[in-house]
Amino acid sequence: MNQFYRILELSEPSSVEEIKHAYRRLVKVYHPDVNKSPYAHEKFIEISEAYEILMHEATFAKNQPEENQNFNYDEFLREVREAANRQARMRYEKFQREHEAFRESGLYDLTLLFKYMGRVLVPFIAFGLISIPVFEAIHTKTYSLLLNLCFFWIIGLILLFDTFQRRKNYFRLGKFYYSFDRIMQIYAGTKNSSGKCFYCDGIKADSKSYKLRLLRVKGVQLVNRGPLQHNAHFDRKEYIIDLPRSQKAFIVHSLVSIIKIVTILISLLFFPVCSLLWRFIFGTILCWLFSSLLLWFTHTRSKTGYFLSYGMLIKVFFWLFAITLASTFDVVNFNIITSKYIVPVVIFMFLLDSIVEQLLNISKKTVLFKPLSSHYQLLSIYFEKDCRLYLEIPVWTAVYPFIKWIL
Repeated sequence: MNQFYRILELSEPSSVEEIKHAYRRLVKVYHPDVNKSPYAHEKFIEISEAYEILMHEATFAKNQPEENQNFNYDEFLREVREAANRQARMRYEKFQREHEAFRESGLYDLTLLFKYMGRVLVPFIAFGLISIPVFEAIHTKTYSLLLNLCFFWIIGLILLFDTFQRRKNYFRLGKFYYSFDRIMQIYAGTKNSSGKCFYCDGIKADSKSYKLRLLRVKGVQLVNRGPLQHNAHFDRKEYIIDLPRSQKAFIVHSLVSIIKIVTILISLLFFPVCSLLWRFIFGTILCWLFSSLLLWFTHTRSKTGYFLSYGMLIKVFFWLFAITLASTFDVVNFNIITSKYIVPVVIFMFLLDSIVEQLLNISKKTVLFKPLSSHYQLLSIYFEKDCRLYLEIPVWTAVYPFIKWIL
Protein backbone atom coordinates (compact mmCIF):
# COMPACT_ATOMS: atom_id res chain seq x y z
CA MET A 1 0.00 0.00 0.00
CA ASN A 2 2.96 2.33 0.40
CA GLN A 3 3.14 3.06 -3.32
CA PHE A 4 -0.49 4.20 -3.40
CA TYR A 5 0.08 6.53 -0.47
CA ARG A 6 3.12 7.93 -2.27
CA ILE A 7 1.07 8.54 -5.42
CA LEU A 8 -1.40 10.62 -3.40
CA GLU A 9 1.53 12.25 -1.54
CA LEU A 10 0.33 10.94 1.82
CA SER A 11 1.99 9.25 4.74
CA GLU A 12 0.75 5.87 5.97
CA PRO A 13 -1.71 5.55 7.61
CA SER A 14 -4.11 8.31 6.56
CA SER A 15 -7.77 8.88 7.31
CA VAL A 16 -10.55 8.69 4.73
CA GLU A 17 -10.95 12.48 4.77
CA GLU A 18 -7.21 12.96 4.15
CA ILE A 19 -7.36 10.56 1.19
CA LYS A 20 -10.31 12.41 -0.30
CA HIS A 21 -8.66 15.79 0.20
CA ALA A 22 -5.40 14.61 -1.43
CA TYR A 23 -7.30 13.13 -4.38
CA ARG A 24 -9.24 16.35 -5.05
CA ARG A 25 -6.04 18.40 -4.81
CA LEU A 26 -4.05 16.23 -7.22
CA VAL A 27 -6.88 15.88 -9.74
CA LYS A 28 -6.98 19.66 -10.07
CA VAL A 29 -3.25 19.63 -10.86
CA TYR A 30 -3.04 16.67 -13.23
CA HIS A 31 -6.39 16.86 -14.97
CA PRO A 32 -5.65 16.75 -18.74
CA ASP A 33 -7.74 19.87 -19.32
CA VAL A 34 -5.49 21.80 -16.94
CA ASN A 35 -2.14 20.06 -17.32
CA LYS A 36 -1.00 19.99 -20.97
CA SER A 37 1.73 17.43 -20.31
CA PRO A 38 1.55 14.35 -22.59
CA TYR A 39 1.59 12.20 -19.45
CA ALA A 40 -1.28 14.02 -17.72
CA HIS A 41 -3.86 11.42 -18.75
CA GLU A 42 -1.81 8.52 -17.42
CA LYS A 43 -1.10 10.40 -14.19
CA PHE A 44 -4.79 11.15 -13.82
CA ILE A 45 -5.59 7.43 -14.18
CA GLU A 46 -2.84 6.54 -11.69
CA ILE A 47 -4.17 9.01 -9.09
CA SER A 48 -7.73 7.74 -9.52
CA GLU A 49 -6.55 4.13 -9.21
CA ALA A 50 -4.65 4.86 -6.00
CA TYR A 51 -7.67 6.70 -4.61
CA GLU A 52 -10.05 3.84 -5.34
CA ILE A 53 -7.70 1.22 -3.87
CA LEU A 54 -7.06 3.16 -0.66
CA MET A 55 -10.76 3.94 -0.23
CA HIS A 56 -11.67 0.27 -0.72
CA GLU A 57 -8.94 -0.76 1.68
CA ALA A 58 -10.08 1.75 4.31
CA THR A 59 -13.71 0.65 3.95
CA PHE A 60 -12.83 -3.04 4.10
CA ALA A 61 -10.57 -2.66 7.15
CA LYS A 62 -13.22 -0.65 8.92
CA ASN A 63 -16.16 -2.92 8.22
CA GLN A 64 -14.62 -6.40 8.47
CA PRO A 65 -14.12 -8.01 11.88
CA GLU A 66 -10.70 -9.45 12.60
CA GLU A 67 -11.79 -13.09 12.47
CA ASN A 68 -13.07 -12.69 8.87
CA GLN A 69 -9.94 -11.11 7.45
CA ASN A 70 -8.42 -14.40 6.19
CA PHE A 71 -8.93 -13.75 2.51
CA ASN A 72 -6.92 -13.68 -0.71
CA TYR A 73 -5.38 -10.21 -0.59
CA ASP A 74 -3.88 -10.44 -4.11
CA GLU A 75 -7.28 -11.28 -5.58
CA PHE A 76 -8.82 -8.41 -3.65
CA LEU A 77 -6.14 -6.03 -4.91
CA ARG A 78 -6.60 -7.16 -8.52
CA GLU A 79 -10.38 -6.65 -8.40
CA VAL A 80 -10.01 -3.26 -6.78
CA ARG A 81 -7.41 -2.21 -9.36
CA GLU A 82 -9.71 -3.21 -12.22
CA ALA A 83 -12.62 -1.34 -10.65
CA ALA A 84 -10.38 1.67 -10.07
CA ASN A 85 -9.32 1.74 -13.72
CA ARG A 86 -12.94 1.56 -14.85
CA GLN A 87 -13.96 4.33 -12.49
CA ALA A 88 -11.00 6.51 -13.46
CA ARG A 89 -11.70 6.14 -17.17
CA MET A 90 -15.38 6.85 -16.61
CA ARG A 91 -14.47 10.02 -14.72
CA TYR A 92 -12.08 11.08 -17.46
CA GLU A 93 -14.65 10.47 -20.18
CA LYS A 94 -17.22 12.47 -18.18
CA PHE A 95 -14.75 15.34 -17.80
CA GLN A 96 -14.06 15.18 -21.52
CA ARG A 97 -17.76 15.36 -22.37
CA GLU A 98 -18.27 18.31 -20.01
CA HIS A 99 -15.24 20.11 -21.44
CA GLU A 100 -16.42 19.52 -25.00
CA ALA A 101 -19.84 20.91 -24.09
CA PHE A 102 -18.12 23.94 -22.55
CA ARG A 103 -16.15 24.53 -25.74
CA GLU A 104 -19.21 24.13 -27.94
CA SER A 105 -21.14 26.65 -25.82
CA GLY A 106 -18.73 29.39 -26.93
CA LEU A 107 -17.76 30.31 -23.37
CA TYR A 108 -14.32 28.74 -23.87
CA ASP A 109 -13.57 31.03 -26.82
CA LEU A 110 -14.95 34.03 -24.95
CA THR A 111 -12.76 33.29 -21.93
CA LEU A 112 -9.73 32.77 -24.17
CA LEU A 113 -10.43 36.07 -25.95
CA PHE A 114 -10.46 37.94 -22.64
CA LYS A 115 -7.20 36.25 -21.66
CA TYR A 116 -5.53 37.41 -24.88
CA MET A 117 -6.89 40.94 -24.36
CA GLY A 118 -5.50 40.92 -20.83
CA ARG A 119 -2.09 39.81 -22.05
CA VAL A 120 -2.09 42.70 -24.55
CA LEU A 121 -3.07 45.27 -21.90
CA VAL A 122 -0.65 44.14 -19.16
CA PRO A 123 2.50 45.82 -20.63
CA PHE A 124 0.63 49.09 -21.20
CA ILE A 125 -0.72 48.98 -17.65
CA ALA A 126 2.79 48.31 -16.32
CA PHE A 127 4.32 51.26 -18.20
CA GLY A 128 1.39 53.43 -17.10
CA LEU A 129 1.97 52.55 -13.44
CA ILE A 130 5.67 53.34 -13.77
CA SER A 131 4.91 56.66 -15.45
CA ILE A 132 2.29 57.90 -12.94
CA PRO A 133 4.76 59.05 -10.22
CA VAL A 134 6.92 60.83 -12.82
CA PHE A 135 4.02 62.74 -14.40
CA GLU A 136 2.58 63.64 -10.99
CA ALA A 137 5.96 64.92 -9.78
CA ILE A 138 6.46 67.03 -12.92
CA HIS A 139 2.90 68.35 -12.88
CA THR A 140 2.91 69.34 -9.19
CA LYS A 141 6.65 70.11 -9.10
CA THR A 142 6.79 68.05 -5.91
CA TYR A 143 9.55 65.56 -6.54
CA SER A 144 9.08 63.91 -3.17
CA LEU A 145 6.08 62.22 -4.78
CA LEU A 146 8.54 59.95 -6.57
CA LEU A 147 9.18 58.26 -3.22
CA ASN A 148 5.61 58.54 -1.90
CA LEU A 149 4.23 56.86 -5.03
CA CYS A 150 6.99 54.30 -5.38
CA PHE A 151 4.50 51.45 -4.89
CA PHE A 152 3.26 52.22 -8.44
CA TRP A 153 6.79 51.50 -9.66
CA ILE A 154 6.89 48.26 -7.65
CA ILE A 155 3.62 46.98 -9.13
CA GLY A 156 4.63 48.05 -12.65
CA LEU A 157 8.03 46.38 -12.40
CA ILE A 158 6.46 43.17 -11.08
CA LEU A 159 4.10 43.10 -14.08
CA LEU A 160 6.97 43.74 -16.51
CA PHE A 161 9.11 41.06 -14.88
CA ASP A 162 6.24 38.55 -15.05
CA THR A 163 5.72 39.41 -18.73
CA PHE A 164 9.43 38.95 -19.42
CA GLN A 165 9.46 35.59 -17.64
CA ARG A 166 6.61 34.35 -19.83
CA ARG A 167 7.91 35.90 -23.07
CA LYS A 168 8.28 32.57 -24.89
CA ASN A 169 4.71 31.42 -24.22
CA TYR A 170 3.13 34.79 -23.52
CA PHE A 171 0.65 34.57 -26.40
CA ARG A 172 0.39 30.76 -26.48
CA LEU A 173 -2.77 30.39 -24.46
CA GLY A 174 -4.40 27.86 -26.75
CA LYS A 175 -6.38 27.75 -29.96
CA PHE A 176 -9.92 28.96 -30.39
CA TYR A 177 -12.45 26.17 -30.75
CA TYR A 178 -14.54 27.97 -33.36
CA SER A 179 -12.26 28.42 -36.35
CA PHE A 180 -13.51 29.97 -39.59
CA ASP A 181 -14.02 26.55 -41.19
CA ARG A 182 -15.94 25.25 -38.19
CA ILE A 183 -18.18 28.34 -38.14
CA MET A 184 -18.91 28.00 -41.86
CA GLN A 185 -19.69 24.33 -41.37
CA ILE A 186 -22.15 25.13 -38.57
CA TYR A 187 -23.99 27.86 -40.49
CA ALA A 188 -23.92 26.24 -43.93
CA GLY A 189 -24.34 22.59 -43.03
CA THR A 190 -27.65 20.95 -42.27
CA LYS A 191 -28.68 17.54 -41.01
CA ASN A 192 -31.50 15.23 -42.02
CA SER A 193 -34.33 15.31 -39.52
CA SER A 194 -38.01 14.48 -39.55
CA GLY A 195 -38.77 16.58 -36.46
CA LYS A 196 -40.27 20.04 -36.47
CA CYS A 197 -38.46 23.17 -35.36
CA PHE A 198 -39.50 24.36 -31.91
CA TYR A 199 -38.89 28.02 -32.77
CA CYS A 200 -40.20 28.37 -36.33
CA ASP A 201 -43.57 26.84 -37.18
CA GLY A 202 -43.71 24.51 -40.16
CA ILE A 203 -39.93 24.12 -40.62
CA LYS A 204 -37.83 20.99 -40.14
CA ALA A 205 -35.34 20.88 -37.29
CA ASP A 206 -32.24 20.51 -39.48
CA SER A 207 -29.75 22.29 -37.21
CA LYS A 208 -28.16 21.96 -33.80
CA SER A 209 -30.74 21.73 -31.01
CA TYR A 210 -30.86 24.19 -28.14
CA LYS A 211 -30.01 22.52 -24.84
CA LEU A 212 -31.91 23.82 -21.85
CA ARG A 213 -30.44 22.81 -18.48
CA LEU A 214 -32.55 22.65 -15.34
CA LEU A 215 -31.48 21.88 -11.77
CA ARG A 216 -33.29 20.24 -8.90
CA VAL A 217 -31.58 20.79 -5.55
CA LYS A 218 -32.04 17.80 -3.25
CA GLY A 219 -30.17 19.21 -0.29
CA VAL A 220 -27.44 21.56 0.90
CA GLN A 221 -24.46 20.39 2.95
CA LEU A 222 -22.51 22.95 4.95
CA VAL A 223 -18.84 22.20 5.74
CA ASN A 224 -16.90 24.22 8.34
CA ARG A 225 -13.22 23.47 8.98
CA GLY A 226 -12.44 26.69 10.83
CA PRO A 227 -12.10 30.41 10.01
CA LEU A 228 -12.28 31.10 6.25
CA GLN A 229 -12.53 27.35 5.58
CA HIS A 230 -16.25 26.82 5.19
CA ASN A 231 -18.24 26.09 2.07
CA ALA A 232 -21.54 24.69 0.88
CA HIS A 233 -22.15 21.66 -1.33
CA PHE A 234 -25.35 21.35 -3.32
CA ASP A 235 -26.72 17.86 -3.84
CA ARG A 236 -28.47 18.40 -7.15
CA LYS A 237 -29.77 16.59 -10.19
CA GLU A 238 -29.54 18.04 -13.68
CA TYR A 239 -32.13 17.71 -16.41
CA ILE A 240 -31.34 18.51 -20.05
CA ILE A 241 -34.10 19.33 -22.51
CA ASP A 242 -33.21 19.27 -26.21
CA LEU A 243 -35.34 21.77 -28.10
CA PRO A 244 -35.24 21.00 -31.88
CA ARG A 245 -34.11 23.96 -33.96
CA SER A 246 -33.96 24.73 -37.67
CA GLN A 247 -31.08 26.36 -39.53
CA LYS A 248 -33.14 29.51 -39.89
CA ALA A 249 -33.77 29.70 -36.13
CA PHE A 250 -30.08 29.05 -35.40
CA ILE A 251 -28.98 31.92 -37.68
CA VAL A 252 -31.61 34.29 -36.26
CA HIS A 253 -30.60 33.45 -32.68
CA SER A 254 -26.94 34.10 -33.54
CA LEU A 255 -27.84 37.47 -35.08
CA VAL A 256 -29.88 38.34 -31.99
CA SER A 257 -26.85 37.69 -29.74
CA ILE A 258 -24.64 39.86 -31.97
CA ILE A 259 -27.22 42.66 -31.98
CA LYS A 260 -27.46 42.58 -28.18
CA ILE A 261 -23.69 42.73 -27.64
CA VAL A 262 -23.12 45.48 -30.23
CA THR A 263 -26.06 47.57 -28.97
CA ILE A 264 -24.85 47.48 -25.37
CA LEU A 265 -21.28 48.38 -26.36
CA ILE A 266 -22.45 51.30 -28.53
CA SER A 267 -24.72 52.55 -25.75
CA LEU A 268 -21.88 52.41 -23.22
CA LEU A 269 -19.74 54.54 -25.54
CA PHE A 270 -22.17 57.01 -27.10
CA PHE A 271 -25.48 57.22 -25.22
CA PRO A 272 -25.84 60.91 -24.15
CA VAL A 273 -26.02 60.57 -20.35
CA CYS A 274 -23.24 60.94 -17.81
CA SER A 275 -24.01 57.81 -15.79
CA LEU A 276 -22.27 54.72 -17.15
CA LEU A 277 -24.76 52.54 -15.31
CA TRP A 278 -27.73 54.20 -16.99
CA ARG A 279 -25.99 53.89 -20.36
CA PHE A 280 -25.88 50.17 -19.70
CA ILE A 281 -29.57 50.12 -18.70
CA PHE A 282 -30.68 52.05 -21.79
CA GLY A 283 -28.46 49.82 -23.94
CA THR A 284 -30.15 46.74 -22.48
CA ILE A 285 -33.59 48.21 -23.23
CA LEU A 286 -32.57 49.05 -26.80
CA CYS A 287 -31.07 45.62 -27.47
CA TRP A 288 -34.26 44.01 -26.16
CA LEU A 289 -36.27 46.21 -28.54
CA PHE A 290 -34.06 45.55 -31.60
CA SER A 291 -33.84 41.81 -30.96
CA SER A 292 -37.60 41.56 -30.43
CA LEU A 293 -38.18 43.32 -33.76
CA LEU A 294 -35.85 40.89 -35.52
CA LEU A 295 -37.60 37.90 -33.98
CA TRP A 296 -40.99 39.35 -34.92
CA PHE A 297 -40.02 40.03 -38.55
CA THR A 298 -38.52 36.55 -38.97
CA HIS A 299 -41.38 34.80 -37.12
CA THR A 300 -38.92 33.14 -34.75
CA ARG A 301 -39.37 32.51 -31.04
CA SER A 302 -36.73 33.64 -28.57
CA LYS A 303 -34.45 30.90 -27.25
CA THR A 304 -34.35 32.46 -23.76
CA GLY A 305 -38.03 33.31 -23.35
CA TYR A 306 -38.18 30.93 -20.38
CA PHE A 307 -36.48 33.57 -18.20
CA LEU A 308 -39.43 35.95 -18.53
CA SER A 309 -41.68 35.30 -15.56
CA TYR A 310 -43.52 37.25 -12.87
CA GLY A 311 -40.69 36.52 -10.47
CA MET A 312 -38.10 37.94 -12.87
CA LEU A 313 -40.21 41.06 -13.43
CA ILE A 314 -40.43 41.58 -9.66
CA LYS A 315 -36.64 41.38 -9.32
CA VAL A 316 -36.09 43.76 -12.25
CA PHE A 317 -38.49 46.22 -10.57
CA PHE A 318 -36.48 46.09 -7.33
CA TRP A 319 -33.25 46.74 -9.24
CA LEU A 320 -34.61 49.70 -11.20
CA PHE A 321 -36.29 51.14 -8.10
CA ALA A 322 -33.05 51.06 -6.07
CA ILE A 323 -30.93 52.52 -8.89
CA THR A 324 -33.54 55.24 -9.53
CA LEU A 325 -33.45 56.31 -5.88
CA ALA A 326 -29.67 56.70 -6.14
CA SER A 327 -29.87 58.81 -9.33
CA THR A 328 -30.63 62.42 -10.23
CA PHE A 329 -32.63 63.13 -13.39
CA ASP A 330 -32.20 66.34 -15.42
CA VAL A 331 -35.22 66.31 -17.74
CA VAL A 332 -34.36 69.63 -19.41
CA ASN A 333 -30.87 68.62 -20.53
CA PHE A 334 -31.75 64.90 -20.76
CA ASN A 335 -29.07 63.74 -18.39
CA ILE A 336 -28.86 61.27 -15.51
CA ILE A 337 -26.26 61.44 -12.76
CA THR A 338 -25.81 58.72 -10.16
CA SER A 339 -24.96 59.67 -6.60
CA LYS A 340 -21.79 58.75 -4.76
CA TYR A 341 -23.71 55.97 -3.01
CA ILE A 342 -24.42 54.07 -6.21
CA VAL A 343 -21.64 51.50 -5.67
CA PRO A 344 -22.90 50.44 -2.19
CA VAL A 345 -26.44 50.35 -3.59
CA VAL A 346 -25.41 48.01 -6.43
CA ILE A 347 -23.46 45.75 -4.04
CA PHE A 348 -26.45 45.65 -1.70
CA MET A 349 -28.76 44.75 -4.58
CA PHE A 350 -26.50 41.89 -5.66
CA LEU A 351 -26.81 40.44 -2.15
CA LEU A 352 -30.52 41.21 -1.90
CA ASP A 353 -31.25 39.59 -5.25
CA SER A 354 -30.69 36.05 -3.97
CA ILE A 355 -32.76 36.82 -0.86
CA VAL A 356 -35.65 38.00 -3.02
CA GLU A 357 -35.23 34.85 -5.11
CA GLN A 358 -35.55 32.67 -2.01
CA LEU A 359 -38.61 34.57 -0.76
CA LEU A 360 -40.28 34.14 -4.13
CA ASN A 361 -39.45 30.42 -4.04
CA ILE A 362 -41.10 30.09 -0.63
CA SER A 363 -44.26 31.66 -1.98
CA LYS A 364 -46.28 30.46 -5.00
CA LYS A 365 -43.27 29.52 -7.11
CA THR A 366 -45.28 27.51 -9.63
CA VAL A 367 -47.00 30.76 -10.59
CA LEU A 368 -44.18 33.25 -10.11
CA PHE A 369 -41.49 31.28 -11.96
CA LYS A 370 -43.61 29.70 -14.65
CA PRO A 371 -42.47 31.15 -18.01
CA LEU A 372 -44.92 33.65 -19.46
CA SER A 373 -44.19 32.43 -22.99
CA SER A 374 -46.88 29.96 -23.92
CA HIS A 375 -44.59 27.87 -26.16
CA TYR A 376 -42.51 26.81 -23.14
CA GLN A 377 -45.33 24.84 -21.50
CA LEU A 378 -43.00 21.81 -21.53
CA LEU A 379 -41.14 23.38 -18.63
CA SER A 380 -44.18 23.35 -16.34
CA ILE A 381 -43.66 19.61 -15.77
CA TYR A 382 -40.13 20.21 -14.53
CA PHE A 383 -41.05 23.25 -12.45
CA GLU A 384 -43.64 21.12 -10.67
CA LYS A 385 -40.73 18.80 -9.74
CA ASP A 386 -39.06 21.77 -7.95
CA CYS A 387 -36.62 22.35 -10.80
CA ARG A 388 -35.00 25.74 -11.27
CA LEU A 389 -32.94 27.53 -13.89
CA TYR A 390 -29.95 28.30 -11.65
CA LEU A 391 -28.83 28.26 -8.02
CA GLU A 392 -29.67 31.21 -5.80
CA ILE A 393 -26.10 32.32 -5.07
CA PRO A 394 -25.34 36.02 -4.39
CA VAL A 395 -24.16 37.90 -7.50
CA TRP A 396 -24.58 34.84 -9.74
CA THR A 397 -28.34 34.97 -9.22
CA ALA A 398 -28.47 38.37 -10.91
CA VAL A 399 -25.70 37.91 -13.47
CA TYR A 400 -26.50 34.44 -14.82
CA PRO A 401 -29.92 35.24 -16.39
CA PHE A 402 -28.47 38.32 -18.09
CA ILE A 403 -25.50 36.41 -19.54
CA LYS A 404 -27.79 33.65 -20.83
CA TRP A 405 -30.15 36.21 -22.30
CA ILE A 406 -27.29 37.94 -24.15
CA LEU A 407 -25.58 34.80 -25.46
